[in-house]
Amino acid sequence: MNVLFLPGWYPNRTHATLGNFVQRHAEAVATLHDVTVVHAVRDNSAKGMEWETRSTGRLAEHVLYTATDPLQRLRAVYRRIAHLQKHSGPFEVMHGNILHATAPMLWLAQRRWKLPFLVSENWSGYHLNAVQRLPLATRMAMRAAGRRASMLCPVSLQLAEALRRHGFHAPFRVIPNVVDTDQFHLPETPRTTARTRLLHVSTLVDEVKNITGLLQAFAAAKHQAPALELHILGDGELGPHQATAERLGLGPGAVRFSGAAEHATIARHMRESDAFVLPSHVENLPCVMLEAFATGLPVLATAVGGIPEHLSSERGILVPRGDTAALRDGMVALAEGRQAYNPEAIRDYAVSRFSQPVVAQAFDDAYRHIIKHG
Repeated sequence: MNVLFLPGWYPNRTHATLGNFVQRHAEAVATLHDVTVVHAVRDNSAKGMEWETRSTGRLAEHVLYTATDPLQRLRAVYRRIAHLQKHSGPFEVMHGNILHATAPMLWLAQRRWKLPFLVSENWSGYHLNAVQRLPLATRMAMRAAGRRASMLCPVSLQLAEALRRHGFHAPFRVIPNVVDTDQFHLPETPRTTARTRLLHVSTLVDEVKNITGLLQAFAAAKHQAPALELHILGDGELGPHQATAERLGLGPGAVRFSGAAEHATIARHMRESDAFVLPSHVENLPCVMLEAFATGLPVLATAVGGIPEHLSSERGILVPRGDTAALRDGMVALAEGRQAYNPEAIRDYAVSRFSQPVVAQAFDDAYRHIIKHG
């Protein structure tokens, strides 16, 4: 099958991690089908229209860098798709990602080539009523593309409910984010240190990821469980969080800050940790939680988005959003070993639901369904 991916977000030279979960979906699908990604990025340093093309196995990525306005970018993407349709064989199905960012292109392509399409959705804006704050033209494009979509594939049941509340009524099929379970695996030897190392990985945007609450809870937990230590990784700004840690009396021996890291480095840090902490105010289905599961780590997280759909007591601890005391108590419970977790069972859960073969097969089934039923 020849699949055209039209993502609203995708990793690129201006933002290396933007939409990395979309790229993982494309990589998973490319284990079964030929996948072509076409994506445009605004880049003020670009000279004219700079197309960057790369191929890995059955995955071909075409990324445009240009300083032009959105309409010109749309036209350029349209022309590239037309060229590919003519010279690389016709596409059989389209796969959109992030409806508000790709709706115009989906609508145009479906109208021109009559391709059935589905849309994967990860945007947290549906939970924050951000749809109403989008420009009118964007909202109209979303409605038009939503009516033409053969299927919507949110990553969680909770996100499916949010989409319905916003008036999107195409058939739904929940297909989660994907994890490289070969890269994220159990440690070869169990950790034997007496210290309990907690790990957090995110964009470090405080309004979303609640790094301030994380540090406050950790400072309080450290008084009760001195053997606790915290490692924070992220591609956001570290300075404000380091200042917060200093104000709370948390020195480098208690909290370690690192910058952005490649997947292999994140996987290594997970294998060197005892638990993963995710105190977010807003989430959908965070890849880092699924990666922690694949590494056999229990997770301490807030009950937001799709997290409660997968985080049971066998795999960690759920706490209310914004409840610093509950977050503190969860850290202490992890340090004191009040709950025995089975790393192999945690990993098995991840492999059976979020591994490349499982997610690839889910999309394969969805593609065949919409091709058959239109």
